[in-house]
Amino acid sequence: MTRKRWSWYLLLGVLYLGLIGAGTCGKKAKDQIGKAEAAVEEARQAEAPQYAAGEFKSAEESLSSAQQQFGTRKYKKAEETAATAEAQARDARDKALAARKQAEDDAAAARQRQEEEETARLQGSSLFGQTVTEPSEEEQARMALHDLHFAFDSFELSDNARSVIALNLEWLKQHPGVKIEIEGHTDEQGTEEYNLALGARRAKIVYDYLVENGIDPARMRTISYGESVPLDPAQSEDAYAKNRRVHFAVMQ
Repeated sequence: MTRKRWSWYLLLGVLYLGLIGAGTCGKKAKDQIGKAEAAVEEARQAEAPQYAAGEFKSAEESLSSAQQQFGTRKYKKAEETAATAEAQARDARDKALAARKQAEDDAAAARQRQEEEETARLQGSSLFGQTVTEPSEEEQARMALHDLHFAFDSFELSDNARSVIALNLEWLKQHPGVKIEIEGHTDEQGTEEYNLALGARRAKIVYDYLVENGIDPARMRTISYGESVPLDPAQSEDAYAKNRRVHFAVMQ
């Protein structure tokens, strides 16, 4: 066999091995991207866009980068980036589940406090032999009406927000003399003008919900504070999540 023919066979062998290697790397990258996509979807179902917005956004960005790298046949890099996306999505899911549980526990505690306060009022409860003075309706409102929280750049009511507003609605029905101001608040991300508009939308959707469910519009008004009155002034995702809210204030 001539040297030229040997060279030709050697070249074909190298090309064949290269194709096999590329195919194996491509399959690994594709499988890892599939795992990352599943993890991102799990995080979404756990409401990570609301409760772990920063971690979820990072996972989405990493997944998008992995998909682009796969499209340009950078299989090894795509596999590594997809693994990062999967880990970020798992973190976002776990953080969101913990935050949801805390919100549910807070709502349950609020219901219990409300029931205890109502029981004490009905029984004319006394403490250490002294009659407890019944709080004013304004004080009761501060204890009974809880803030609603929103996802990043959203004015839609989440399932948790609907649970809270349902409790507020029942209290308002039981206290028809109380008038409220519905305050819309945002985090500091975005322009001042945009945040004022977003706060107004948040206040309006809560106002509309209460009107649709029987609260007299004459008892309410809305106002947007945008980013100007933060509940937590820190610059972190946790602080931003606290500040994306609607607050109920009693009008005199």
